[in-house]
Amino acid sequence: MAMGVMLVAVVVVAGLLLHAATVAEAQTLRVGYYDQTCNRAESIVFEEVQKAWNADRSMPAALLRLHFHDCFVNGCDGSVLLESGDNQAEKNAPPNQSLRGFEVIDRAKARIEAVGKETVSCADILAYAARDSVRVATGGYEYKVPGGRPDGTVSRASMANSDLPPHKQRNVELLAQYFYRKGLSMDDVVVLSGAHTLGVTRCGTFDYRLMSDQDKGMNATFRNELRRQCGYDANRVVSLDAGSPYGFDTSYYANVLANRTVLESDAALNSPRTVARVRELRAAAPSAFFGSFAVAMGRMGAIRGANPGKVRANCRRVRT
Repeated sequence: MAMGVMLVAVVVVAGLLLHAATVAEAQTLRVGYYDQTCNRAESIVFEEVQKAWNADRSMPAALLRLHFHDCFVNGCDGSVLLESGDNQAEKNAPPNQSLRGFEVIDRAKARIEAVGKETVSCADILAYAARDSVRVATGGYEYKVPGGRPDGTVSRASMANSDLPPHKQRNVELLAQYFYRKGLSMDDVVVLSGAHTLGVTRCGTFDYRLMSDQDKGMNATFRNELRRQCGYDANRVVSLDAGSPYGFDTSYYANVLANRTVLESDAALNSPRTVARVRELRAAAPSAFFGSFAVAMGRMGAIRGANPGKVRANCRRVRT
């Protein structure tokens, strides 16, 4: 993830604040979408996320990233979960080859299919799993996520290569262009990047920043710490949020301000255009950050899929 549109109106849709740019996409979504057709759906997803978190504390970050990468390509339609015979699906694109958490979605889907066949979309399961990842990582913070996303039928690696925001980008205005195309704002760039308060990344993702001392976006002492941690091994992993890889908190923003971030896209937030918002989030109470994050996730989660189809019985295949 691995994150200035003029907006003239804000409305409430399904309990979340959505800008006018996303209203059309959100019209079919509503909280409690499966209450009548499969009322155990959301509880089943939470149970599977809880189990995954108990087994692997890094899984919440993986599931959040999975949802993010799904929504930015074709909209939130579960297309990142699909596989293709020619290995050219979204998940095969270079930015997606390190995605994890597919098996958590598979387990939730299998249980849900047992109680309501082809009723709950894979796209919704992924959106619920991302929400529940925040819930387990914060120790209980909950927010409402509407359902009603149809599953997509198209998944191509080429789309992922062009639509996903690059982590090798120091210019925050250029980074924000990827968000603007989806109807999101500069504030969404800053808030959604806060997901990097969780998780780890391989040294090979950013080791080019360690080759010299000329990267002014990285604290020199921090660079030396990373050099020791990586030890010239691209497969070693380090925390995205130094010192707090499994806590969903505001320490990520403190690291941005101190130039202690491993990804250039995170370092980009310490710029005149965004630094005031970064400082505000750093100083905010955890509950204020959680609230801002929930609203931004609601906007992102309302991006409509470009090629909607029927609910898939198997999240990895269009047809069963």
